[in-house]
Amino acid sequence: MIPSFDYKIPNTIQKAIELLWQDEGKAKIIAGGTDLVISLRNRDHTPNVIVDVTKIEELQKIEERNGTISVGAAVTHSEISSSPLIKKYAKVLSDAASEIGSPQIRNLGTIGGNIINASPSGDTIPPLMVLRAVGRIISKKGEREAPLYQLFKGPYETNLKHHELLTQVIFQKLRSDTRSSFLRLARRNAMAIARMSVAIVLRLEKNRIEEIRIAVGSVTPTPQRFSEVETFLKGKAPNGEILQKASLMVSEMMIHQSGIRPSTSYKRPVVEALFMRAMREALER
Repeated sequence: MIPSFDYKIPNTIQKAIELLWQDEGKAKIIAGGTDLVISLRNRDHTPNVIVDVTKIEELQKIEERNGTISVGAAVTHSEISSSPLIKKYAKVLSDAASEIGSPQIRNLGTIGGNIINASPSGDTIPPLMVLRAVGRIISKKGEREAPLYQLFKGPYETNLKHHELLTQVIFQKLRSDTRSSFLRLARRNAMAIARMSVAIVLRLEKNRIEEIRIAVGSVTPTPQRFSEVETFLKGKAPNGEILQKASLMVSEMMIHQSGIRPSTSYKRPVVEALFMRAMREALER
């Protein structure tokens, strides 16, 4: 049985952060509730107050300004996957959002919830990492922005304070000549948590990699770019031999960050193969 709590529905950010401040760590934010409701049922969380942010207009917008895209924390995965702005300027993110769960989950789940849940398997996290996304955070103490990777403390744990509210994620629009890909591996094709995912954006110049960003989901304790692989690939022609060497570097970085585990013998060849597929897909686009 879900424990009892007060249910508040503020219609402004200021009212929401006031509620978070008053309840000193015993309040929880809800938007889609696809993760929170389960944790309430399991009594992983027993908040005094649930703060529903779905009526706050500022959190539900996708906007373009000064070469950037801003996505409100309460924007759903369905809205992201169908947004013309996201499809045009950040296709890697719309591709990932379109593969999350079922249509019902995509209609409810939000990008802010995906971030705050901090699951290593969160599908939107690797795309946001390669987009170099920044989180905008507001509280009674003021407003700040932080690169997304700085928000993650560990699996299912963020660095946000109890009184802070993630309001938007912001990233630069990708250039028109940028190629991208997002691939995920799950136990079945739909409605399954990703066992592994790869997000890539790259640009070629004279058949050599001018710029590349790589992030792999579900293989490291916290989300991160695979910068060593990016450095290795930059300036090189992406032929089979080079991509094979890069795939070995990806698996080595995975092991370096996560250590050797019982699943390593399975994950190592799979992450190499998934990276190769993602690179080929990006290059073909």
